Amino acid sequence: MTAIAHVQTGPAAVPATADNLATACALCSHNCGLRVDVKDNVIVEVRADDSHPATQGYSCNKAYAIAHYVGHKQRVTHPLKKQPDGSFARISWDQAISEIAAKLNAIRAAHAPRSIAFAGLGGQGNHSAGLGGIPLMLGLGTPMVFTALAQEKSQHWLNDRRMIRGRNDIYLVPDKHHTKFLLLMGSNPHISNQGANPKEAMKDIFRDPERRMVAVDPRITETTRLADRHLRIKPSGDVFLLLALAGVIVQENLQDHAFLQAKAKDFERLEAMFSRIDIARMALLSGLDEADIRATARELATIKPAAISIDLGLEHGEHNTLTSFLVRVLSLMTGNFGRKGGNIFVQLFGPPMPFLENMTQALASSIEAIPALLPIPQFPPAILPEEITTSHPDRIRALVSDGANPLSSYPDTYRFREAFAQLELLVVIDPAMSETAWMADYVLPAPTGYEKWEMSIFPKDVIAPQVRPPVVSGPEEALPEVEIYYRLARALGIAPAAPAFLYTLARKADTPLGMAAYLAAVNSVAAAGITGGVGSVVARSAYLTYETLGPTLPNPMLAYVWLAVLGYAATRRDQIIRALPELKGVRNPLALALMLFRKLVDHPEGALLGHYEFERNLEYYNGFKDGKVRVWFADYARDLERLMGAEPEKVDPAYPFVLNGGLRTGFTANTIMQDPAWRKGKGPHAALYMAKEDAEALGVQAGERVKIRSRRGEVFAPVKIDAGTQPGHLHLPNMLGQRYPDPVTGELKQTGVPINELVDLMDRDPYTACPHTRRIRVRVEKVTEEAA
Repeated sequence: MTAIAHVQTGPAAVPATADNLATACALCSHNCGLRVDVKDNVIVEVRADDSHPATQGYSCNKAYAIAHYVGHKQRVTHPLKKQPDGSFARISWDQAISEIAAKLNAIRAAHAPRSIAFAGLGGQGNHSAGLGGIPLMLGLGTPMVFTALAQEKSQHWLNDRRMIRGRNDIYLVPDKHHTKFLLLMGSNPHISNQGANPKEAMKDIFRDPERRMVAVDPRITETTRLADRHLRIKPSGDVFLLLALAGVIVQENLQDHAFLQAKAKDFERLEAMFSRIDIARMALLSGLDEADIRATARELATIKPAAISIDLGLEHGEHNTLTSFLVRVLSLMTGNFGRKGGNIFVQLFGPPMPFLENMTQALASSIEAIPALLPIPQFPPAILPEEITTSHPDRIRALVSDGANPLSSYPDTYRFREAFAQLELLVVIDPAMSETAWMADYVLPAPTGYEKWEMSIFPKDVIAPQVRPPVVSGPEEALPEVEIYYRLARALGIAPAAPAFLYTLARKADTPLGMAAYLAAVNSVAAAGITGGVGSVVARSAYLTYETLGPTLPNPMLAYVWLAVLGYAATRRDQIIRALPELKGVRNPLALALMLFRKLVDHPEGALLGHYEFERNLEYYNGFKDGKVRVWFADYARDLERLMGAEPEKVDPAYPFVLNGGLRTGFTANTIMQDPAWRKGKGPHAALYMAKEDAEALGVQAGERVKIRSRRGEVFAPVKIDAGTQPGHLHLPNMLGQRYPDPVTGELKQTGVPINELVDLMDRDPYTACPHTRRIRVRVEKVTEEAA
């Protein structure tokens, strides 16, 4: 067997015992800065890091359990290949890469590039996987990638594309720290920790008599108790509330006319529609008091500045694209769109990416991929099964799942099992032997986010990327994802071997002149003899840089960070100087890039590299030449008109309850945590929250197990009587039912409730296919322990 080209031979080795190491929490998107102590290669102490430029000493309780993410009984320690009898055999990396590349090349030769797809590409605070995976996608020419982000939030990027010609690298957030009025919808940040230092932000509003907060939530929560007004809405009634707010503002002439005149295009068409909204009908449909709606609308319109915050409660509810749109419209109507204290755009670290004009459509549904954070269009996971099972000749035949667990975290588990059984090749790259890994043809071990060089790139209210070294050593045969993708690219023939002179130039790229010479040479080599278009050139450039520049840096992964810093320094000088005025005299962008790169590497706790100009936030990110926000879209208008005339929904006696399949608690972290021992306190943790009235009607007591049945499947859970839950409404924490070895028998046992077995993937948003996991129609039955 021919030896496979490589750059790294294994995970980075670090001292087995060390104190006060800078890192970050990888259990959610906020990536709070941490300090850890390590003893005998185990994280033994975790503290919030006061020196982190964004989180500044804040972290929630989840961060203190990161050792359970690193050390558990399901670590994959060497490459595995499935055998004919369903078992797995240990194989070498050379065999794994050679065989996978051969199978992928066979599919490429016989079918369209889109027959090969990717899922995941890293997640949470472990984003380096995408740095290696995206070039491989470009080199293969496939547009098919499915991400968790596209399962939750792609409606926001769709609306920003439509309304301001927004690029992939921006994200609209509420400026909670400067707002005077906050309308909070679809989240409980006191527990879910949404936003920067959320508990302090909520308490600051609560304590300040000049600031107000209105919380919209069907349930009484820790956050609603802090609110000045709690709008206890019906499940998925949010779109009707937002329509009512718009109607009141227009009908009472409270809109910011000057701002709309200067910043909006065709608002008069929306204005005419909103003038016809029946506020009383919207109050009925949302389950709210009309007087409360009117009071909230007046406060939103007259208190300056005002912000609207939404999260998964809306993003996984019905009409989630329209609610995202209406939030933006309300912010615009009140003069708070792209303004300090209102709703502001934050951005990904790096250069501005080009606006992608034409999006790939799914074969079965015609749903369009949407660029979201990553500079590539992404599809929602809900459509993945039908893209595999369709009869179209270009259907997906091979899938690389990287840092994702589709059989646990994607909607409608049954359909995913059926679809994955039809794949010709399933490759899983993961630190853990997940539910999806058990179905794979090959399982490739990766280090966790604490065993390799990593980076956190989610946008925050300051531009402060964190590039962090490993704090513990991983399994000897685990390879960072960037190395796995490089080896595949070489074996597939996508990346050529670098000529010797590139290595020589790379060693001199630590000066502006040397950097310029090196970049010119890389681009020349990458473009030589190319026939595959721009994507192929980008792929070759990326892998040539990784191969030649990478070994000159503290870790080869940093070659990709080096490129991102170069792009940032060349295009975002204004942001840099606002944060680092001492660099104003550095006019050469290459010299500036080298200084910023050194600052990043020298500060593993994170480095402040830029500040936004909040006073002209909208103008900075609006991609339309006339600077106007587009607000009239015929398809949205059609659907909003229909909702304005909607009738109250009738309860289906076969499925009388509405289940919120994703309640946030102090111990929910999606599927990244395998070992349930990380959950502290009195359980049960994965319980069904139910109103006392409903429990009495069903004849069940707290702690008794019940069967929860939807049209797609059934699950079992113990009952928790919850005084904050409305009758007819249920909640399940998003502990997604991973299987973990029993501490006594070693048998795999479910540690949570597999909510996605209840979800119908066809119950989804018509624009983005984001699933309605926060509104699942179910029935509940009392069962005996034996039946459960």
